[in-house]
Amino acid sequence: MDQLAPAERAEVESHLITFPELKIDLAEIENALEFFAKAAALSAPAGLKNKIMDAIRDEFIPDTRSGGGIWRLFVFIFGIGLVVMAYLFMQRNTQLSNSEQALIALRDTCETNEQRLNDQLQLLQQLTTPQNKIIPFTATPGFVTNTDLYLHHNATTKRNFIQVRNLPPLTADQTFELWSIKTGQAPARMDLFGPPADGLVEVQYVEGTEVYAITIERAGGVDSPTMENLIGTVAVDGQ
Repeated sequence: MDQLAPAERAEVESHLITFPELKIDLAEIENALEFFAKAAALSAPAGLKNKIMDAIRDEFIPDTRSGGGIWRLFVFIFGIGLVVMAYLFMQRNTQLSNSEQALIALRDTCETNEQRLNDQLQLLQQLTTPQNKIIPFTATPGFVTNTDLYLHHNATTKRNFIQVRNLPPLTADQTFELWSIKTGQAPARMDLFGPPADGLVEVQYVEGTEVYAITIERAGGVDSPTMENLIGTVAVDGQ
């Protein structure tokens, strides 16, 4: 719409090149702008044209033989012109207002997507550092066919991520629960989580953990693991 300053326009175009995914959002915003413009367009009241023509005929045709009638016709048409101009001005203001709102929505969408992409970039950097170890979970016999997990473990940054490729299905009243296991100690409860939308879930890093384990528990979690619902474990070295 040519509403951006040159610097702002350059910034948006730069984002579109850097993050091609934004082109989809931009197309959706453009469609929304077209929809808003059509929705905001004001239509003339039904029968307005006929009413104007009837008023002209009733008021001026009988007096066209006199100069006064012609003058009154001119004044009346001039007044109609002012009304039309006012109508067009209000319609234009409505369209500008809707365009400004759509522009604000576009900026918010760009900022949201930029933040999301920056978060994903930081996560990718976290997962590709040389100190990051990728360790597969060992599924227990009853869950081998539907459990495929990897632990991204970083002892330097003290962060853990579970990469989910496959998980057993849950009922509405169930959750996955993560446990920290150390020699000579009872399993310590950690995170509760469900299947992540993007395939990754960050979990706690517990110093000294030798094995991380995942069980299926009732919603809200439990204090001790249900061993028959143990779906997999992963041993961590070098802590």
